[in-house]
Amino acid sequence: MPGYGFTNPYGTLNSPTPNPDGLDQSQSIPTLANSIWLTDETRIDRDRAAFAQVTWDINSSWSLNGGFRYFTYDNTLQGFYGYSLNYPFTSGEKLCAGRPPTTPFAPCTDLDKRVSGSGTVPRANITYKFDADKMVYATFSKGFRPGGVNRTAAANIGPYQADFLKNYEIGWKTQWFDHRLRWNGAFFWEDWKNFQFSFLGPNSVTIIENGGNARIKGIENEIEWAVSSALTLSTSFTFLDPRLTQNYCGTAGVTSCANQVNPEVFGPPLIGPLAPAGTNLPITPKFKGNIIGRYTFNEVAGWKPFGQASWVYQTKSSPTLKVDQAATIGVQPAYGLLDLMGGASLNQTTLQLVVTNVADRRAQLSRFQQTNPDHENQPYIIPTQPRTIAIQFGQKF
Repeated sequence: MPGYGFTNPYGTLNSPTPNPDGLDQSQSIPTLANSIWLTDETRIDRDRAAFAQVTWDINSSWSLNGGFRYFTYDNTLQGFYGYSLNYPFTSGEKLCAGRPPTTPFAPCTDLDKRVSGSGTVPRANITYKFDADKMVYATFSKGFRPGGVNRTAAANIGPYQADFLKNYEIGWKTQWFDHRLRWNGAFFWEDWKNFQFSFLGPNSVTIIENGGNARIKGIENEIEWAVSSALTLSTSFTFLDPRLTQNYCGTAGVTSCANQVNPEVFGPPLIGPLAPAGTNLPITPKFKGNIIGRYTFNEVAGWKPFGQASWVYQTKSSPTLKVDQAATIGVQPAYGLLDLMGGASLNQTTLQLVVTNVADRRAQLSRFQQTNPDHENQPYIIPTQPRTIAIQFGQKF
C-alpha cells in the first residue's frame, strides 16, 4: 500500500513560536520532510485452493451432492507505521531498533508480521423432489475466511486467525396452484468459530480481531402470488437470532473475565467482558423484510397502465460488538420505508412517475465513527434520501 504522512505546518509541541515553513527537522521522519507520522507498508496475500465435487442422482426423486475444498493461505505485512523518533509518542521509529527499511519512504521497519494456515471445508447436500414443482433439501457446509495481519505496530495487536462457520440448513422450493404461487424458504443454524470482527483501534485504524464463538439461528422466506391476471403480490423476509456464545474479553483465548476493569474516557470503567455471551452480533437486525404489490390496469388506447407499492422494514441493530463502543456510537434505529410508482407502457416505451420515501423519513442506513470511539464520541449517520419525485422514461431498442 502507498505511504501516508501527517504534516503539521505550525511547529511542534516544543516550538516556542509557530513555524510557517514547516516542522523542525528534528521532529520529522528523516526520509520524509515535514512529516511526523507515516504509514508505508507492503501487504502480500497468497491463497491457494483445490476443490472437488460429486453429484449422484440416486433416482428420479433423490439426489446426493458432496464436495470438499482444501486451502492454504500465507499473508504478510511489512513496513513502517507510526511517528518520528523525537515526537512524544512511542509508536514508529522508537520501535524500529535499527532494523533497515523494506519500503520506499520508511526510515526503518517496525512492522513485520506473518500469518499462515491450511485446512479443508466440506459440503454435503441431499434433495428430494415430490414432483416437478416441489422439492426439499438438507445441506451441511463449512466455510472459512483466512487470517491476516493488522496494519499497525501498536502493542498487543497481532495477526488475526482464520474463522470457520458450520451451516446446517433445511429448505424447500415449491410452486402451487398451476404456478400462480411460488414459495421458497429455509431454516438454518450456523455455528461460527473464532469469528472475525472489525473496530477502530489506535490512531483510528481499523483493527480486525477474533471474537470467540457465536451462533446464528434463522428462517428466511420468499413468496410470490399471482392473485389474478392483474394483481401480483410478493414478500420476502428473514428472522435472525445472532448471538455470542462466549464472553469477548479482548484477549485471544480468554473467555472468563467477570472482574476485568476496562477504563472508559466518557464514563465510569466498564467492569467485565467487552461483550458478554448473549450479545447480539453487530450490523445484524433481527428482522428484515419487504412487501411489494403491483396492479396492471386494462389497456387504454394501446397503453398498459400499472401501479406499484413497496414497503421495506428492518429492526434496530448495533454498529459494533463492544458494548462500551456501542454505547458511545448509539444504536441504529428500526425503520420502514414506502415507495410508490405508477405509469404505463406501449410496445417498447415506458413512462412512469416514481415517489421514493413517501413519508419523508430520515431512516439511518448506517451509523459509524470516523475516529476511535474510546477517545471521541461523535457518531456519523448516513440517512436515506429524502422524499424524491421523479419522472422516468424508458425505451427498448
